[in-house]
Amino acid sequence: MNEKGINQSFKIKLTDLQLDMLRELGNIGSGHAITALSELLNKNVEVSLTSADINYFWKVPEMFDNHIKEVVGIYSEIPFDSSLVIIQLFTKESIINLINLLTEQDKKQIDDLKNIFDMDEFSYSIIYEIGNILSGHYANALADLLSIKLVPHVPKIAIDTLNAIIDSIIAKYSQISDYMLLINSNLKVSDLNVKGVICFIPCTEILARLFEILNIKYNMNL
Repeated sequence: MNEKGINQSFKIKLTDLQLDMLRELGNIGSGHAITALSELLNKNVEVSLTSADINYFWKVPEMFDNHIKEVVGIYSEIPFDSSLVIIQLFTKESIINLINLLTEQDKKQIDDLKNIFDMDEFSYSIIYEIGNILSGHYANALADLLSIKLVPHVPKIAIDTLNAIIDSIIAKYSQISDYMLLINSNLKVSDLNVKGVICFIPCTEILARLFEILNIKYNMNL
């Protein structure tokens, strides 16, 4: 990671108005996803936004209670002039509880799911489609804000500790950007809460356009 990525003096400070614009982006994405998720899961679904911000990669673990807790990561790359990535992170416990809610088969325990190869076809397809729906609608909300077209690729799923996934994100995407657009959300299916974080990793061009719309004064060449 380059020098500005480890210098806390470069923290982007957003005004209340700018934060409200980011929250509205998250609200639009989640609002559009609700109907599709309800139809997919055949359950009442609510998606609530708890926060939205632009921050560093390593701030993501602070949104979870336990940094070494295992999470399910759903990666969706979006082709553009340069790269844009959406990563969804859900606690493994939440995902297992969701699978158990939706299936009539033997209930799964948290130790039953060590990697994606431990997922049966039904479980994998449910997580895949949830990731596909959320990434698609959040990408559409961002695309509308930036007046561009964004269509996510087929999502990929990984299971690992939160720290390990963040390390892999830094290793793979730090050349694209030092920052993420972080949307902290709560997916509620019936009475079950599924805590998740939506992470946009924008290329420099998209980040610059987002800063321009939000009227953020920031030297991208630092």
